[in-house]
Amino acid sequence: MSDTLLQVPPTSAQSAPSSKDLMRFENEKKSAGVALFLCWVFGGFGAHRFYMRRPHAVTMLIIMLVSIPLCFVIIGFFGLVAVWIWVLIDLFSVSRWAREYNTALLAKIQSGQA
Repeated sequence: MSDTLLQVPPTSAQSAPSSKDLMRFENEKKSAGVALFLCWVFGGFGAHRFYMRRPHAVTMLIIMLVSIPLCFVIIGFFGLVAVWIWVLIDLFSVSRWAREYNTALLAKIQSGQA
């Protein structure tokens, strides 16, 4: 994802990123590959959402996981199908989340915040 650096050219108000900024970006950026792996293997537990720092979605997923036994008793197979549909949707969203996170991180680093 280092091509993200090339997508945001510095404007007249911004200077070219220093090597320190580039190193910080490389250390803090999120990998879509890692997130996809976590989604595929531990998707039902929301590991990819923890990795991508999406806390509100993680809270919803944990509530849903706690209620799975109840869902399985009440609505049976369809409760489990709902969880797997959610995981499949996440599989298609993970790369977009990584791109958005990395773009926001790069903008934050270039603006000199934190």
